[in-house]
Amino acid sequence: MMLRRSLYFILALLLILMVGVLGLQVGSFDTDTAAIFNALFNYDSSNTTHFAILHLRLPRLILALVVGASLAFCGYLMQAMVNNGLADPYLLGTASGASLGAVIVFFGFVPIAVAGVYLPPVFALAGAFLVTLVVVMLGYRKRQIIPAQLLLAGIALSSLVTALVGLLTFLSDSEGKLRSVVFWSMGSFERASWDMVPYPAAALLGALLLFAFYQKQLNILLLGEERAQALGIQVAQTRWVILGTVSVVTGFAVATSGPIGFVGLIIPHVTRGLLGATGRSNLLLCAFIGGLFMLLCDLLSRIIYPPAGLPIGIITSFFGVPFFVYLLFKKNYNFKG
Repeated sequence: MMLRRSLYFILALLLILMVGVLGLQVGSFDTDTAAIFNALFNYDSSNTTHFAILHLRLPRLILALVVGASLAFCGYLMQAMVNNGLADPYLLGTASGASLGAVIVFFGFVPIAVAGVYLPPVFALAGAFLVTLVVVMLGYRKRQIIPAQLLLAGIALSSLVTALVGLLTFLSDSEGKLRSVVFWSMGSFERASWDMVPYPAAALLGALLLFAFYQKQLNILLLGEERAQALGIQVAQTRWVILGTVSVVTGFAVATSGPIGFVGLIIPHVTRGLLGATGRSNLLLCAFIGGLFMLLCDLLSRIIYPPAGLPIGIITSFFGVPFFVYLLFKKNYNFKG
C-alpha cells in the first residue's frame, strides 16, 4: 500500500510538471522548452518572451494549481463532515458568500486597495465567513450541527446570495466593470499575478498542516456521528474546525479566481478510488490531483479559445455535470462505516 501511495504521488507530480511546461508554451505566441528554461534561469527583463513567461504565464499556472488544490481539499473535508459524497463548498454557500464579497469591491462600493492591501480577498473571506456562519446557525439544533439541515440551508442561502450578485451585476452602470465581473463570475485565471498567489497559497498550506493532525478524526467521522462519539471523537468541535477551514481556504480561492464549480465534488471521489476511503495520505493526494485537474482545465481552455481561454467554470462544468449525474444513478454516495 505504501508503495502504491508513493507511486501515485510521483505520478501526480510528474504530470503536474508536464502539464505546467505545456501551459508555459501556450499563449498569444507559442514558445519552446528551451525558451522556457532560458527565461527561468537566465531572465532578461528587456526580453518580451521572458517577461510573458515569468510574469504572465507562470503566475497563472501556479494560481490555477493552488486554487484547484484548495477546492479539492475543501470538497474532501465537506464530504467527510456530512458523510455524503455529493457535498462540496458551494453547497454550503461558502463560495457564493466569497463571490458577493469580491463583487462588492469590484463594483466600486469600497476601494480596490487600501494602504497597499488588495481588498477583494479580504472581502471575499468576510463574505465566506458571514454566509457560512448563517448557514451553520440555520443547520444548528440542540447544540449540534445537523448535516442534512445544514446542506438544505446552504443550498437555499447560496441561491439567495447568487441572486444578490446577479442584481448588483444587472444594476451596474459601468460597462467595463460589468464585463470584468461577468467574466470573473464564471471563473478565470486571466488576471493572475504574483500579488494574488500568496493569499490562497498560505491558506492552503496552513490548512494542510492543520489537518495533518485531524486525518484520524476525518476517517472516524465516516463511520457516522454516533459511532464517532462512541470512539471518543469530539464531533461538534471537529465540524467547527472543518467549517472554519473551508471558509478561509474557499474564500481566498474564490477571491482570486472567481467561483469554479465541481472540482470539490469530483476530485475527492477520484482520491478515494485510488487510496480507499480512509487512506492516511488522502488529503494531500486530493490536493495534488485537484491542482493537476485545474491545470489541465486551464490548458484546455486556452487551446480551445486562445490566448485568454474560456472561463474555467465552463470547462469544469462539462466534466462535473455528467459526473454528478453518474453519482446520482450510482446511489452509493453515502459513505459506509
